Parts: sequence; structure tokens; C-alpha cells
Amino acid sequence: MEFRKWISISLGAALLMSILNGCGASQTTPNHDSAADKGGIRSAAPASPSGSNAASLRTPAALDLTGATIITLSGSTVSIAGSGAEAEGGVVTITEGGIYAVSGTLDNGRIIVNAGSADVTVALSGASIVCSYGSPLYIYQAGTATVHLMEGTENTLTDGESYTFSDSLSSAADEEPNACLYSKADLVIEGAGALAVEANYNNGITSKDSLEIYDSAVTVDAANHGVNGKDSNTIDSAILTVTCGGDAVRSTNDSDETLGWVSVLNSTLTLTAGEDGIQAETSAVVSAGTYAITSGGGSTATGDDVSSKGIKAGTDLTLSSGVYTLDCSDDAIHANGNVTITGGSYTISTGDDAAHADGELMVSGGALDIQASYEGLEGGTVTVSGGDITAVSSDDGLNAAGGNDGSGFGGHGMGNTFTPGGNSSAITITGGTIQVLAGGDGLDSNGSIEMTGGTVVVCSTGGGDGALDYESSFTLDGGILFSASAGNMAATPNNLNQPALSVGFGQTLEAGTYVQFKGDAYDFVFRLTGQASSAVFSASELEGGTVCTVSYGGTYSGESARGLCSGGSYSGGTVLAELTLETGLTSYGQTGGMGGRGDMIAAATDRRGRPATA
Repeated sequence: MEFRKWISISLGAALLMSILNGCGASQTTPNHDSAADKGGIRSAAPASPSGSNAASLRTPAALDLTGATIITLSGSTVSIAGSGAEAEGGVVTITEGGIYAVSGTLDNGRIIVNAGSADVTVALSGASIVCSYGSPLYIYQAGTATVHLMEGTENTLTDGESYTFSDSLSSAADEEPNACLYSKADLVIEGAGALAVEANYNNGITSKDSLEIYDSAVTVDAANHGVNGKDSNTIDSAILTVTCGGDAVRSTNDSDETLGWVSVLNSTLTLTAGEDGIQAETSAVVSAGTYAITSGGGSTATGDDVSSKGIKAGTDLTLSSGVYTLDCSDDAIHANGNVTITGGSYTISTGDDAAHADGELMVSGGALDIQASYEGLEGGTVTVSGGDITAVSSDDGLNAAGGNDGSGFGGHGMGNTFTPGGNSSAITITGGTIQVLAGGDGLDSNGSIEMTGGTVVVCSTGGGDGALDYESSFTLDGGILFSASAGNMAATPNNLNQPALSVGFGQTLEAGTYVQFKGDAYDFVFRLTGQASSAVFSASELEGGTVCTVSYGGTYSGESARGLCSGGSYSGGTVLAELTLETGLTSYGQTGGMGGRGDMIAAATDRRGRPATA
């Protein structure tokens, strides 16, 4: 990442000493419990990080160090040139607003900021601070505390495995401080330098108010949570690497619906979390960067009751441009409200849902490559208006279930069982390309399915499931649909505004087999992504009264990405049938037994049970 350039200016200072509160000997071990998990749909918060919160908030000017107080660390001693700070016993206390330039190594000590409501900037320039008994950098009181990482410098903060809480600035009852870099004020980390945080006690970086990280390269290795901004957490144009036992990036204010949000923009995040990768108590926006998240040990890890989602929001989650690699034992993308995906490139492996919304799940752009999942896309409603989606799932590919998600903010839902939500559940497809290989149903709606555009290629390999499954209706009025089923659940759309075919192959075709539908004005070739004994096909090019030739096997000379072949020619196949198309549904052969939801087609009948047209 290219960092903004900062100007170095010569230092000058005068002396002023103040008072230090000493540390006692009582110790405690950390409480590594996460914030309480919550279930059910949560009301959408008006504090969604949209508008100014979702874009770069500001371009900082170069830090002017003229008149700054100089703090030089040297082993167990500290020298100060300037006003507003005092050192005693390896502890530096800053009591006035201003800029403090810190360099050198402190073997066992800390910097405490206790400046009332004044703004304080701590400029780290090759500083290394180790504190075995507390936070190496503790912001007790300040208006806004800024940690500025001077350009080209590397800085480290390291704490011990236990803290003492005997002085007047600490609280054992509140376990405060509990992070290697801990702030009770708004905290800003900025600058074109680097900061490494080794948090052996509990959390890495915590602000009890807002946290903003700009431009910097920050590495956190934490026993519990990584980077915490209670009221909000903003990461902009930064490089952040977190390895932690808890959540990697989080905001946890659950008492004010305008707070508790996360905004990440133009950044490179590499997160390895024992629990959630990114967790927002309310809303989250992630955009325009590179994001690699491993949570809960990855998609092959055994699930438990601990939430270990990739990106999680308590209300709404918006993802746009950027490159995302998500390997999660729990849901990769999750919101207790709505999920909106407008762009970006996603490579997803998960032990649960690739993307889950208790409310609306909307995809209007981007490329989603779901390589492993329990369910691919799941929401109360699922709407696809654009984008390129490839989903491999052990259960349903796309699932509109409705109602409240049983897993809520907590741990693994394994399908995220919903409470009943009536027939409001819907899958709506108006554009985009969708290719699904499902062990369960390909498209499954507890209510309706409506398709007016786009391309859908679905293969269901589950013997007791089908490529299409719906409760009330499937309206087809545009686009290209090809669904192939291995079992006896061959459902078809029951509200057709364009011709459709339902064909049984009379045998089980293997994955990789080509299937051709050819007429005078069209030639569609599909490549099966799984075994299939029957298929449903429809396209706006089909016309009633014309002949469609159905063939299988053979070879194809062009591309077969997403199951829909293009750019080549089909040859050498076996003709299954030449069918004169009805204006609605034309059925041929054994297409599965009755049962389940939707319009199940029995052998050689149309959707009303009449003899099929051959």
C-alpha cells in the first residue's frame, strides 16, 4: 500500500515536570469472555456507516513537531525535554494537551495520558515499550488521543500476561485497562509508520469511545480481541494484520443504536480470529480493499456455540468493491438485518452459510465464488439483480426462509433455522448469472420464486431434494433457466410466461455430461456440474409450436464456465427427443415422483397431471 508522505521537522522543547501515580502489586488474570451474543432480527440502526462514515473521513496534514515535547526512552530511564510530561520509575505521565514525540526503548514501563479534556498527540518514532504489569500506552483522560506513527519508523507495544490494578487510574472491578493500547477517550491511530502490538494479557487495541485508524501499518497479536472501538471502529487506507483468540475487529456499543458500527475502506486486512473476523453491534460497511479473513479455524473446523463468523453486523451489512477471501467455520457474511452486496470479488469457504441475512439479502454486482458451504445464500428474501454467483453447498444453494434466524448473533446455526415467517419469503432474480451445485435444493423458497431475467444453472445431487423447491409459486417471465436433479424431486415453475421443458433422461447422467436444447433460433448447451436424471429448461427464445431437439453426451469445443457453454459448437451427442413446444410447459419422460413443495412432475405428465406432449 502506498502511504501518504509526512514531513519531518526539527525538534525543540523546554522542561516541565508533573505528578505520577505509582503502581502497586495486586494482580489479576484477564477475562476473555466476548460480548453477549444476541438472537433474532435487530432493528436497523440509523447510524449505519453510510455517507461520510463510509468514505475517507479526512486527509491528515503532515504532523508539525515544532515545539513538541521530546520523550527519549533508554532501558529503564526516561528523559524529557519540554512541558506537560513527567517521568518517574519508568512511567511517563502526560498531563497537558499537545504533541509528544517518543523514541527509544523502555524495558518495563508505560506512558499514561491524563490530560483532562485536552487533545493529546503521541508521536511514536522508533519507540519500543514493554510493560509487564499493565498497558504500555494508557489513555486515561483526553479529549481526542492521537497516536501518530512517524513515517518509516517501526514501533512496538508489548504487555505481560497479568495486570496490576492498584493505582487510582485503574479498576480491577471494571478490568480497566485491559488492552495493550487502551484509551478511555476517542482514539486516532495515523501516520505512515508501523506499529506492532503484542497483547499477552487480553485485548490488543481498545478505545472505550471511537477508534479510527488511518494510513498506518498495524499488526496485532492478542490473547483475546484484536482491535476494538466500542462506539465505532473506522479503518481507512491502512494495513491491518490481526491474529487473536477472540474477535479481530469489533464495535460493541449496544446501548445506543446510533453507535456500535464498523466502517472499513481502502485497506488491506489480514485477520485470523478465534471468533468473529469483523463484528459490528449495529451496522457495517466494507469497501474498496483487500480482505482475507479466517475465523474459528476455517471452514473445516468443528463448530461450537461460539460465534466465529467472517463479517457480522447486528443490523445491516453493506459490501461493495474489494477483494475478499473468507474461510470461516461459521457464516462468512452475516447480518441480523439486511445484507447488500453491490460489487467486489469473493472467494468463500464456510462451514455454514456463505451469506446470511435475517431480513433481505440483495446482490446487485460482484463475483461470488462459494467453494464450500452448508447453504450458499440465505435470507428472509433473496434478490439477485446482477453479479456472477457460483455456489457449492451441502444443503440448499439459495434459500429464502423468512422470520428470525435461530442462530442470531451467536454460534453456528448449521442452516440457520428460521422461525415461521409466513409466505413473505421470496427469491427474486432479475439479472446476473447464478450457478449452483447443491447437495440439497438448488433454489428453495418457503414462499415464492420469481425470475424475470438473468441466467440460472442449478444442479441438485440430493436424492430427496430437487433443483427447484418452493411453497406457493414460481413465476418465470424472462431469462435462462436450466435446473438438473439427481433424485425424484423434479419441480417446475407453475406460473409460466414463456415456454419451458421438463425432461427425464431415462438414466443418470454423470457430472461433466453435456445437454443441448436446439431450435431454429437458438442453441443452448449446458454442462452438468453433478449427476442428473432429469432437467428443466426455459429461455425467452423458446416459442410455442416450434420444435426443440434435446440431446445429451457428446463434446463441446468452447467454454463451459458456470455450466452454460458458449463460444463453441456441440457435436456427437445422443438425441433424446424432438419436442413440439407448448406455450407453457412441455414434459417428456420420467421426471421424478410426486411429493414435496412446488409443482412436482410425475412420469410423462404435465404440471396438471395430463399426458405429456412428446
